[in-house]
Amino acid sequence: MRSFELSRRTFVAGTVAAVGVSDHVSAQSPPPAAESPPVSGAVPFPFDRAAFRALIERPFPHRQVAAPASFQDSTVAMSHFKNALAAYADPNGFAAGPKSLHCAAVLYAGYSYTTVLDDAMYAKYPIGLLDDEEMRPNDLSARAYWTALRRNPMAEFVQPLVAQGVSFFVCNNALSNFAVALARRTAPKGVAVTRQQVVAIHDELANHFLPGTMLVPAGVAALVAVQEAGFTFLP
Repeated sequence: MRSFELSRRTFVAGTVAAVGVSDHVSAQSPPPAAESPPVSGAVPFPFDRAAFRALIERPFPHRQVAAPASFQDSTVAMSHFKNALAAYADPNGFAAGPKSLHCAAVLYAGYSYTTVLDDAMYAKYPIGLLDDEEMRPNDLSARAYWTALRRNPMAEFVQPLVAQGVSFFVCNNALSNFAVALARRTAPKGVAVTRQQVVAIHDELANHFLPGTMLVPAGVAALVAVQEAGFTFLP
C-alpha cells in the first residue's frame, strides 16, 4: 500500500511539474509564423473601367469580336480580321469605307495572349517552349525554330491591324496564371517560387503588350461586355 501511495505521489508531483514546464514553454514559445501568400491567384492591377467602355463604344457602324482558344487560333482570328477589314474598305466589296469596322479579340484561352507580347518578352522568357501541343508541332524542326526565336513572330502582323482600329483585350486571370508558369519555368531547380516573383513577372508582362492591347479583369466578362456593346461574335 505504501509503495502505491509513493508511486501515486510521485506520479502526481511529476504531472504537476510537467504541467508547469508545459505552461512555461507555451508562454515563452513564439507565435506560429504567418503562412506565405499563395503563389497562384489573380494579381491585382489598376483596371480603367471607363477607358474600357469608351473603347468598345466607339462609333463604328460595324463590329466583330473573336475569342481564340489558342496561340494558333489567335493567328487565324487575326487573318479573319485582316480579310474583313479589307472587304469593308473595298469599294467593290461592302464599300463601307476605312475605319468602318471595329474588330476586337478577347484573349484568355490557351496561350492566345502571347500573340500580343512584344519582342523583349520573347527574348527574355521561353514563351515558345511552354507547350508542345499548342505553341508548336512536336517535331525537331519546330523545336529548333522556337528555341532560336527571340521575337514575337506575330508582331509585324498585329501592328497594321492596330492601325486600323483593332483592339486586343487580355484576361488578367490568364496572365496571372501565365506568370506562375514562367516563374516556375525560370526558377533554379529545387527553389520554390514566391508570390513576389509571380507579381513581378505579371507586372513586367503587362508593361510589354503591343499597342492596342488592354488588360481586363476577366476575359469571359469582357467577351460578354463587347457583345452587349454590339459586337458580333466571330467563331
